[in-house]
Amino acid sequence: MDHDTDTTTDTSTDTATQQQIHPLDEERAPEPAPAPPVVRRGRGLGVNRHLGSVVLSCLAVLGAYGALDYGFYRANIAARVNFLDEPLPDRTMISLGVAGLCLLIAAGAGRISGLGPLVAALILGAAPSAWVFLDFGSFVHRLDDVPEAWDNTTFGLSYISFGVFPAVAGLLLGAAIAGRWRRPPVSS
Repeated sequence: MDHDTDTTTDTSTDTATQQQIHPLDEERAPEPAPAPPVVRRGRGLGVNRHLGSVVLSCLAVLGAYGALDYGFYRANIAARVNFLDEPLPDRTMISLGVAGLCLLIAAGAGRISGLGPLVAALILGAAPSAWVFLDFGSFVHRLDDVPEAWDNTTFGLSYISFGVFPAVAGLLLGAAIAGRWRRPPVSS
């Protein structure tokens, strides 16, 4: 009998120990791991992309205007001297090619951001066009104030300004409309 009481005592001790365990101390089943947070990828360069496009477009248009000025002034001189009996000088043709390349770069900046060609079109195309159409005389007089890098700087540009400025405005507005305004959505 002593042996039976010892067994009941051991069983009651185990039950008492189980009752004394605090509910927070019990082992819990492992909870499923939370889903990793969705990492939202940034838009990349953001403001730098737009600012870079504006600077590139404006500088390229100014470069094109300088090359056009040089090229058309030299072409005008060649027309007066040779009466076009000979082909245009190589320097004239190269400068006109550089002007075309600069305008291509200005329009291509729309692939970086459409804001660049838009700003260049408004500031360096539409605004000078309005000035030329409204008061051509004051435009020519103001061109005389530009420092000369070669003989009669901007004298060539004044001859063609009524055609170049609207053409540049149209070209760059088209590039701005077709340009990249937002980055494509990131596919997961």
